[in-house]
Amino acid sequence: MNPHKNPDSSYIQNMFDRLAGRYDLFNHLTSLGMAGRWRKAALEPVKKGMRVLDLGCGTGDLAILAAAKTGPAGEVTGLDFSSRMLALARKRYEYSRLNGKGGRLHFIQAKAEDLPIGTAPYDLVVSGFVLRNLYENIGRILKGVFESLRPGGEISFLDFTEPDHKAFLFLWRVYLNTVAVFFGKMLFGRDYPAFYLTESARRFLKADELTSKLEAAGFRDIHARSFLLGAIRLYRAVKPPPVIPSLPAGRQAKRGIPREKRL
Repeated sequence: MNPHKNPDSSYIQNMFDRLAGRYDLFNHLTSLGMAGRWRKAALEPVKKGMRVLDLGCGTGDLAILAAAKTGPAGEVTGLDFSSRMLALARKRYEYSRLNGKGGRLHFIQAKAEDLPIGTAPYDLVVSGFVLRNLYENIGRILKGVFESLRPGGEISFLDFTEPDHKAFLFLWRVYLNTVAVFFGKMLFGRDYPAFYLTESARRFLKADELTSKLEAAGFRDIHARSFLLGAIRLYRAVKPPPVIPSLPAGRQAKRGIPREKRL
């Protein structure tokens, strides 16, 4: 079995432990400096006082930015299964606090499959470039995310996918298999899983397929926003409030509900 094409959870966890030290620089280089703009878009729903979960927080970039936006009245939880990623995230958070930019943030080492966990329910669950690594258990994980949200809570998930346009799809694959591999080997040497990024993007669900998975988990008002001609997508969705069953007309009358206001 080729572990790059059929990775299990332990392989992915060990991979991110090995890559943790220079992972942020790799993301900056391979995104041509655009990753920050995409993450900013993913955090648009964050408001002061919110309780936010960053699923697969990695080195903490999204979580730290979210904590700054939620302020002292809010709370952010960063969840990841890589101990080395979390160690870097905690250091970055302490640095942000020393510079007066930190909100309330804590980190949990756990797998996405363990949801709901932590201080649920949340107002918002965010995720940056994580879902494609969880492809094998995506249905179970989305259900766990759904259960972690309060009614009316939202998700904002950012990830790679394969572009719809065939010409750009070809160029995108060439880029990932050449330029991204070059940066990866330059930064990580033999530790870099040469074609994992390409394979994980190719294997991951298309926009309509992920929309169906989100609907099956219970989400509504699902929208996908494209960046870089569809190579990057931002998915937004809402956990609907519970449906309150209507009372029969006779019972409404007995409760004294005016006729013109009866359901």
